[in-house]
Amino acid sequence: MRPAYPFPGGDVDRGEGDAARIIREDGAMRFDAPRQPGWRDLRAELRRGLAEGRLPVLGVPDRGDARFQGWESSGELLIAVTVEYGDPQESWLGVEAACWTGTIRSTPDLRETLKDHLRIAGIRFADVTWTESEASITLDGRELPARVVRAGDDWWAARAVLDDIEVGLTAYRTEIDLRVVTLPDAMVATMLNAPLVRQQWPVPEPAGEPADPGGEPHRRLVHSVLRSARETLVWLDEGGPSPRQPQAWPEIWRSAIRRQAELSGESEAVAEVAVQSLLSHLTSLQTDAAWFREDERLRERAISETLLYATGLSEDVPSRPAQEAWLERQGIRPQTARPETGDLWRDAWSAWADQVR
Repeated sequence: MRPAYPFPGGDVDRGEGDAARIIREDGAMRFDAPRQPGWRDLRAELRRGLAEGRLPVLGVPDRGDARFQGWESSGELLIAVTVEYGDPQESWLGVEAACWTGTIRSTPDLRETLKDHLRIAGIRFADVTWTESEASITLDGRELPARVVRAGDDWWAARAVLDDIEVGLTAYRTEIDLRVVTLPDAMVATMLNAPLVRQQWPVPEPAGEPADPGGEPHRRLVHSVLRSARETLVWLDEGGPSPRQPQAWPEIWRSAIRRQAELSGESEAVAEVAVQSLLSHLTSLQTDAAWFREDERLRERAISETLLYATGLSEDVPSRPAQEAWLERQGIRPQTARPETGDLWRDAWSAWADQVR
């Protein structure tokens, strides 16, 4: 059972709502299909996947509170199904059946599975004691060798393999019980028709409110995003409270879009694309270039030149070859005959850094 969360380098959160309308029913959730291209009926996909018989639906014996917590697909293949028990915020147990055969996916490490949950719960990895042991998962009366990992007193995960089916358990504040059964068809049918319950985690202590960097709209936005990207990488590596944006984030974002539109004479929709490219450029540079992370003077100069170029205030900047290579890399500027545009972009920035040091 693996929670999902944003990673650096993805789209910037602009505070927009979900495409699907969510309907509350007795504290649970159903999803109302909007008339939009690309909308997927996930419940129907689960039904089809289970009907193919690729995966069993696994749970624990003698409990009637089973519900589908999540499932994963690769193309047309159903590759993982998780059944959950208990209170999502107080104490729960998840049982997963997974089959990676025929996909490019591989078995996630048990420690990484637990780290995913600890991150969302705001727990630092160093603040819990990690232990590993060998045990047996009993599946329909058959004992399977298993590995168990514990993170402190509250979290544990276990996994065993039977042929090409992986049996995984993940739990929070639940006693270790490694008995697993194939759930009967009647129970599965009931679960398929039940409301979907929102996955929840213990509410973490909030991270400190970051300072608003202030300044001109573009620079204010850039420094907020670069700080968030740095803090997110630390969070992914160490856990703890997830990074926050400044309280003024929506206004910071809108101000930069408006300013870009004013400078370029384009619509705000076109300006937004340009700002997204600018942010992707600088966050990629922060990830790829050690000098950008370590040398404040070079970093601020690179930011200034990129802002001048991206806003159209000046294309005559020393880093112009790198700026053009980035646009080619993004498909915004027609690509020249030069090969390996990605490497060219990095090489151009390296040459610039060597020159201006």
